[in-house]
Amino acid sequence: MSHSLTLICPLPNGIHARPASRIAEFCAGFGAAIRWRNQRNGQLADAKSVLSLIGGDILFNDVVDIEIAGEASELVAIELGRFLRQTLPHCDAPLAAEPAACRALPRGLAELSPLPCFGQPAGQGVAIGELRVHQGFSMPEPERLPLSGEPDLEREALEVACLALAERLQREAERLRGEAASVSRAHLAIVRDPDFRARLEAAVAAGAGAARAVAAAVAHYRAQLAGSASEYLREREIDIRDVGRRLLGMLLPEEAPAEAEWPAAALLWAEELAPGELLALDRGRVRGLLLARGGASSHTVILARAFSLPVLTGVPRTAIAGGVGRTAVLDAGLGALFQDPDAAVLDYYREEEALLASKRLRLAQASGGTSTSADGQRLELAVNIASAAEAQLGFAQGADGVGLFRTEALFMDADAPPSEDAQFQCYAEVVRLAAGRPVIIRSFDIGGDKPARCLPAPPEANPFLGYRAIRMYPDQQAAFRAQLRAVLRASELGPVKLMIPMVATLGEARWARRVLDEERDALGVAEAVPMGIMLEVPSVLFQLDAFCREVDFFSVGSNDLTQYLFAADRDNERVGQLYDSLHPAFLAALSQAVATIHRHGRWIGLCGEAAAAPQALPLLLGIGFDELSMSAPSLQPCRRRLRELDAGRCRALLARALQCVDGVEVRALVDGDAVRPALPMLTADCLMPAAAWRSKAAVIKGMVDRLWLLERCDDRYGMEEDLWLREQAYSTGLGHGFAIPHAKSGHVLHPTLCVARLAEPVDWGASDGQPVDMVLLLAFNAADAGSAHLKFFSRLARLVMREDFRRALRAERDPERLLILLRERLEREA
Repeated sequence: MSHSLTLICPLPNGIHARPASRIAEFCAGFGAAIRWRNQRNGQLADAKSVLSLIGGDILFNDVVDIEIAGEASELVAIELGRFLRQTLPHCDAPLAAEPAACRALPRGLAELSPLPCFGQPAGQGVAIGELRVHQGFSMPEPERLPLSGEPDLEREALEVACLALAERLQREAERLRGEAASVSRAHLAIVRDPDFRARLEAAVAAGAGAARAVAAAVAHYRAQLAGSASEYLREREIDIRDVGRRLLGMLLPEEAPAEAEWPAAALLWAEELAPGELLALDRGRVRGLLLARGGASSHTVILARAFSLPVLTGVPRTAIAGGVGRTAVLDAGLGALFQDPDAAVLDYYREEEALLASKRLRLAQASGGTSTSADGQRLELAVNIASAAEAQLGFAQGADGVGLFRTEALFMDADAPPSEDAQFQCYAEVVRLAAGRPVIIRSFDIGGDKPARCLPAPPEANPFLGYRAIRMYPDQQAAFRAQLRAVLRASELGPVKLMIPMVATLGEARWARRVLDEERDALGVAEAVPMGIMLEVPSVLFQLDAFCREVDFFSVGSNDLTQYLFAADRDNERVGQLYDSLHPAFLAALSQAVATIHRHGRWIGLCGEAAAAPQALPLLLGIGFDELSMSAPSLQPCRRRLRELDAGRCRALLARALQCVDGVEVRALVDGDAVRPALPMLTADCLMPAAAWRSKAAVIKGMVDRLWLLERCDDRYGMEEDLWLREQAYSTGLGHGFAIPHAKSGHVLHPTLCVARLAEPVDWGASDGQPVDMVLLLAFNAADAGSAHLKFFSRLARLVMREDFRRALRAERDPERLLILLRERLEREA
């Protein structure tokens, strides 16, 4: 019995390593044979093999015939069809748009007359270092490698190498995050791929040695991908080669290139760089990358962005031939490389490095300390994790605790449920890292979109509404009780809470409590572990008073609660407009739930995607949650935004949001409401009484940089150009050594007066021909300036015409007294 399906490939980048690994993982759970045929080229592919799928050269909008034959083929067809409709379109996260190289240099840099060469920026940042060439690994031709001496020994050597590399890739995937982790998982799928392993076996059986078999397999897949009609898929060839390189390094360590010694700061040029080669570099010394080949979609560039390395691509060897071994500057924001720069350009970029370091420091300081709003309302910011490595990253970003430990990651790739001891070691490591901060461990949420081989379940027509999470526990009591014992043991090392997912009835909560108490008594654990539930099934909302008597805390799973509340599958594009966590109905449900739970003295957090959404934060603060939990990279920006918000104004905003018609109206309301306090137009940190800039261009750049550092403008290059457009129309030098550069710019976040006294006067093209030593920069936002811009400019200009004001401004050196002087004179002039 067989069944067939037809797929029109929905992925703009086609079926490459990352989506192929998801497809193969899904199909591997079925006993039926699943074959794909690309109508465009006739290529056949085994859907359980990553490499076979990649070799099918399936591009965007290609039509694919899928044949399913064998065990339960009808049910497989139903499940696979659902996966292809709902999950596959989201298996390849959209890549960040490549920033365009800015070939018109900023004026402060252009006046130094540097001689840049340009590339395509693939990561932001600035780096100064010695330009060096990376001697990359060259995959040897199979014929150069030895034939088999003893087939059994060669097979054993291959098996050992593949297992060792798989273990290393698994550790990398756990240590990294986001797209960087998905790169390691894709390479792991290649190592485990049945087609790849079968090809290695066949080569050994035909007389090849282990190393020769690897080289032959890599050559085969490289040839396959080289013929692809997609440049993106041709680029994936480096992933196959990287896996082969790492295997050969284990099989023939003597053939591996010697580890290079880099200077204290190096800019590394390479024809191309494999992801594994980047991971092996000393990133404390390698400060930036220049690649001849590789675009924003290459896995190497994805990793480099994750490590905050500035990168330029499309830089040929000829472009850097004369600069190797000399100092160079890489500016990925401008897409430029400056080789052998003179002292003036180096000084410019040392200031850039200092500016960027100050920006990072201010972000860390603004997001450090307690998680409170501007008016003192506490809101814990915790981290969502699946491993100790993610916990470590979260605590490094200032997490107040672990709000969601997704333990199902321990079950997903296992052939048997993890043992109690294995789980205890994992949980204990996180609790130790937390160092007294709370850790909420969620019991395994298997099912829905998270199947696990070790806890098999029959195919279902609607798995999200089916046999998952707590609904599975009575049938899998051994696994559930082992997890409870591991959690209870970890709780003796620090504050641990247990959270049960997908609870829909009071009976389920009582059953889970009873089993937890039984295991606690059996272990003799003295302290009770608080037990809470995920609030994600709408039925709980209507029995909250009763649930508050049964459980200790709640955490909203906003992803599932949203889709269940609106009966809209979040992965189905056709009903995607219904899935909206900022819809007034959803906000009303949250608001009522928090009020009820707090009335009973219980604690409630939120750990879904909405927790990190900037537009949601004012509303969630207004609702009154005790905690928000999110991914580690979101913590610092969220804490900084929180500390700018006024909780009282957020509660008023929420009241208005609840009266809106839909989420679109709510978003417009949030965007148009100034729930964060406005910054004063003039503050002491906007005053620079001893600036050392030596040209008009340097002054404008330096003052705009100060606005950007203080988060008063969002694009310093755009703001700088807006000021120059005004200067081109007429000089803002008013005479008497004063200039008032000014602009209404869309890049201004807060109206600002910035004042600089120059150590040495500079030519400004002023009306009286005199150089300028006092600069008063005036910045307003183009959208809301109105006539205020001209009125304020007129007040300043009238003051500058008065000798007593000019003398007083020049004489005052203390920023605080200078601030008082300016405020008094401006108020008097109003």
